Amino acid sequence: MSVHNQMLFTITAIIIFLALLCVIIVVFVIKSRHKIYSKELEKKDLKIKYQTNILQKVILAQEAERKRIAGDLHDDISSKLIAISLNLQILKYENIEESKKENIISNIIAINDKTIESSRQIAHHLYPPVLEKFGLMDALKELVLDFNNTDTIHIQLSFETIFSKEVTNVHLQIFRIIQELINNSIKHGKASLITIIFSQNSCTYSDNGVGFDNSQLEKTMGLGFSNIENRIKNINGTFNLTSAINEGFKFNFSFQE
Repeated sequence: MSVHNQMLFTITAIIIFLALLCVIIVVFVIKSRHKIYSKELEKKDLKIKYQTNILQKVILAQEAERKRIAGDLHDDISSKLIAISLNLQILKYENIEESKKENIISNIIAINDKTIESSRQIAHHLYPPVLEKFGLMDALKELVLDFNNTDTIHIQLSFETIFSKEVTNVHLQIFRIIQELINNSIKHGKASLITIIFSQNSCTYSDNGVGFDNSQLEKTMGLGFSNIENRIKNINGTFNLTSAINEGFKFNFSFQE
């Protein structure tokens, strides 16, 4: 083979090699991009599913709350109003004895007072008046006092920061978060001691309850925790928790005032 033909063969071989190399690189890049694109689609799909799941749980929690309020109104307020109505019906009779009339009136007044108190408790649960009048700190102190007065649990509350008395959405969400956490500690954790510490833009909450396996979080705490998670997102916060069986529960969340 002549030198010219040998050079031509070598050049041709190099060109073919480079062409194959280019094809391999192009195929590799296309596959890599496809893989990255597939991963991005998978992440977006998981994010959408997660957000949909949270939304569904929030809706269920709201429906459960509406059902509870409707039950309170029907079972408590309605029954008392019916009792008042029945007593008023008796007073319509002209031949009723005076002593019996006085007993009926006293009974009506007593039931009316209980109805007012029940209405106050329902309204307090929906939006505590002390929060609006005196701010978050006093509202939390009253909430803790109400639980401590039951003698079934002791709650320690401390503030290393000062909240303004002007109520904001953040303050309302924080109040609801603490309220839900306490309910979970009592209902699920069987706790006898709770500690709540507020520092700058964060809160540390812990109890001495039975604890749980972190992997069973949603099953253990149910819709209530989804509601807590949604409220924390609502105030642009983050959270982390630690728990183990028979080692209590610790929850820390941040917030932006």
